[in-house]
Amino acid sequence: MYDETQSIIADYVLRYRGVPLVILEAKAEGESAADGMQQASRYALRLAIRFSLASNGTDWILTDNETGQYETFITPPTPEAILSRLGASLDWDRWEGAFTAGYYVDQVTHKAVRPYQDIAINKTLWQFAQGKDRVLLLMATGTGKTFTVFQLIWKLLNAKALKREHVLFLTDRNSLKDQAYRAFSAYTASERVQVDKETVAQGQHLVGKVFFANYQSLDEELDGKKVYEHYDPDFFDLVVVDECHRSGFGDWFGVLEHFGSALQLGLTATPRELEEGNRELTVEEKRRDTQHYFGEPVFIYSLRQAIEDGYLVPYLLEERITNVDEDGFTGPDGKRYTTAHFEREIRMPDRTKAIAEDLWEVLGKHDLRDEKTIVFCVDDTHAAFMAQELRRLSGDSDFAARITRAERNSHQLERNFAVVGPSNPRIAVTVDLLTTGFDAPDVKNVVFMRPLRSAILYKQMKGRGTRLCEDINKRYFTIFDYSGASALEDAEFDGHPANKQKAYKAARPTRPPRTGEAVPKLVGEGVSVIISATNRYVCLADGRKVPFEEYSEKSREFILDVTHKGLDELLRIWIDKKSRLELREELRDRDIYPSAFRHYLELPDTDDVDILAKIGFQMPRVPTRNDRANRLWDQDQVWLLDQLGEKGVPEKARIKSRFWLTALDHYRLFGVDDLEQARTYSAPQFSEQFGSFQSLTNRYGGAALLKADLELVKQHLYVPMGA
Repeated sequence: MYDETQSIIADYVLRYRGVPLVILEAKAEGESAADGMQQASRYALRLAIRFSLASNGTDWILTDNETGQYETFITPPTPEAILSRLGASLDWDRWEGAFTAGYYVDQVTHKAVRPYQDIAINKTLWQFAQGKDRVLLLMATGTGKTFTVFQLIWKLLNAKALKREHVLFLTDRNSLKDQAYRAFSAYTASERVQVDKETVAQGQHLVGKVFFANYQSLDEELDGKKVYEHYDPDFFDLVVVDECHRSGFGDWFGVLEHFGSALQLGLTATPRELEEGNRELTVEEKRRDTQHYFGEPVFIYSLRQAIEDGYLVPYLLEERITNVDEDGFTGPDGKRYTTAHFEREIRMPDRTKAIAEDLWEVLGKHDLRDEKTIVFCVDDTHAAFMAQELRRLSGDSDFAARITRAERNSHQLERNFAVVGPSNPRIAVTVDLLTTGFDAPDVKNVVFMRPLRSAILYKQMKGRGTRLCEDINKRYFTIFDYSGASALEDAEFDGHPANKQKAYKAARPTRPPRTGEAVPKLVGEGVSVIISATNRYVCLADGRKVPFEEYSEKSREFILDVTHKGLDELLRIWIDKKSRLELREELRDRDIYPSAFRHYLELPDTDDVDILAKIGFQMPRVPTRNDRANRLWDQDQVWLLDQLGEKGVPEKARIKSRFWLTALDHYRLFGVDDLEQARTYSAPQFSEQFGSFQSLTNRYGGAALLKADLELVKQHLYVPMGA
């Protein structure tokens, strides 16, 4: 649903000693410098740079985008003048090298630092250089927080900005620790240390550069003291706290206190905030409030911005509700059970089976069975039954797998599932093992069978599908909600209001004492379970959850307005490349996405223009691209050969005939936009017949003639066919 035209290109980013200091918008000498002020400010805000300059070479206008004040100069302001406005005081001898140091580039993947990651790194360095010892980065799930921190540490260590050159990376799960360890593979095995009781007991915990540990492991006892106490308090220069909204502020806060003299960097996509009400929070409560400990985020990169920038994908939502979820269920004990109780207090095997069968059917309906899917279940037993049902339905013992801590080979299953491409399992059934830090970018479906009360957890689970994956041309993903979890959808994508927690919940409830064997759960059997209701939504980048019927009606109103209620006008707009791009931009501005309709209306091979015609004019029949290409070739072939042929030059006529046959085949698969791109004609189906693009145009009669003929072909391709 993303289009590259949304990208911005600033004229200049002016740096001083490596610090991005000001955006410069350069106007022509004959223009007013003031004409560039608004554009410069917009770019500066996007790049999180406070100051912007607009100049025509004679006048220089400096704008403070925080206060809105501006000044005009006849010579450009000096870096020192801008730094003084920032009130900055830096130890350049220590920090300049960190700002100017280059990033690590893997020689195999060539993975580059993204612009927003560069901003996050520079913002963090700036705070540390200003003497701030605690920094918080708030970045949406899937935006590469670990990679960002790796590049930050790479700069810090290469610049010798850290005194002892020791960094601690803290997680609260083995899978996250192992993933971080692998993410730092640019460092040798001797430079990376995984800290646990065994490592410390063998005396192997002190030599290295980057140390990886879980809070739980550091909190264990060894020789009469905590594992972390085997390190001097000043051993680490920097402590990175991954998922810092979670358990690090509960049971294992002593780790952070012990290394309190180190720089501390918190990473989160979902900060935890406690409501203060009419009283001040206790010390213990403040520990659990992310921003009380770290302060306000120095950089926020929200899910909304990531979607708008094209780094994450938006999603569609289908709520599918069974009759027992809608009406409740009276168990064999006479008690009334609802969705919140299913699988927690009473097993519902018939419900699990019915949902599995419905999911299998709906995935088939949308041609999604072969796409990666994550299913979130209530507990390990529920996940086991669900995985078995999906294996039964698929007829493939490797198709679905339970990936939970109860599985001995869960790590191997995780790794298999994370491989992009045709790997097994295709469906991962879990409880919460894959909620955070798990990277499988080709996941196209997220399924909720587990009710949720935590907006934080919902965002993290949903985040498993948000990653962009060019390898499979993934542009959106789909949520199938069987448990009402999507009620936690919120319109604030920056992760604040929905994550508020009552302060009185700070005390963790005590668990009931164990009394030997676990009490078996009731089983509700012999229940007739059907899908009694479905609700479809389009979830937009700004957080709006729009019912599909409402979305369709609003889209219809716009299409009718822009085309003056005529199909011929819509086709005319579509034929012209410029007006088509303008229409797409207007559609995007109004959050109208043909891909959403393609999914819900089951029109996988239909041209965007025909989807718009279906919505706008309620066409009873919608042609596919194949229908359009066949109509042109079958009904307009005489015109095509007569118009494009060369009388008396049969060889050229044959070349053109073969060319347009191939071009229409390409259109069937990819649409008209590809035919307007010169690079398309270097694809094998063209180059194997006609050679290079230059060779093709020479044999055709010139690039200008080919372009002119394409315009004629488009007019015959896009004719009314909806009757």
